[in-house]
Amino acid sequence: MIQIFRPIRKDLMEKNKFRKYLAYAVGEIILVIIGILIALAINEQSKNKNNLELRDLYIIQLSDEADRNIKQLTEYENGAIEMLKELDTLFQLLVNKEYDNLKLSAKVPVLLRSNKFYPVMITYDNLKFSGDLNLIGDLILRNSISETYETFNPIKRFESLDHQGIAVFYENFWMPNVRFRYMGNAAEDYGKEVYFENIVFSRMVTIAQNRDAYANSIVAFKKLKNTFVTLKDNK
Repeated sequence: MIQIFRPIRKDLMEKNKFRKYLAYAVGEIILVIIGILIALAINEQSKNKNNLELRDLYIIQLSDEADRNIKQLTEYENGAIEMLKELDTLFQLLVNKEYDNLKLSAKVPVLLRSNKFYPVMITYDNLKFSGDLNLIGDLILRNSISETYETFNPIKRFESLDHQGIAVFYENFWMPNVRFRYMGNAAEDYGKEVYFENIVFSRMVTIAQNRDAYANSIVAFKKLKNTFVTLKDNK
């Protein structure tokens, strides 16, 4: 009987040993998997932390950029307002047919004055072209940033139209009619021309468009600034 059960016992022992090895191997695999998952979680957490820090840095830079643009835009808006006052004086002189008024000649050079706004948008360009704009997870905030910088487009368009008008006036009227005789009573000659009056009115329209475009951009950037402040306060 002993001889009969001895092989069976040996076989059972080998099976138990195999089970122990299998359990050990499975345990090792599970530990390795858990270790990998923990490492991935730590790496993802670190990545998220870095992304948040980078996002916050971008927001600080965007806020500073907004301040600089608001300052410039305000100066350009004020300049447009002053220019409109001078153009309005010139236009009223023409409407009242005061061609011999010395103010008319004195105001004529304002027709050659123009603005060229150079926006500050280095941070926004970096965000947009690097793809880092997606770091700002809030879709509403992300769209608000893009829409704010898009307010530069009307400014560029209206300034371009204004510059084209100045170029036409300079070539077609200023050079042949006004350049050497815009002082004194010479305005009695060119001031009566319909083309001249139309140019004055046209500049008033385009400068008013510029003024409104500057103002709209200022409002947009101030609103964006307030959003950044709210975001910071809610941390």
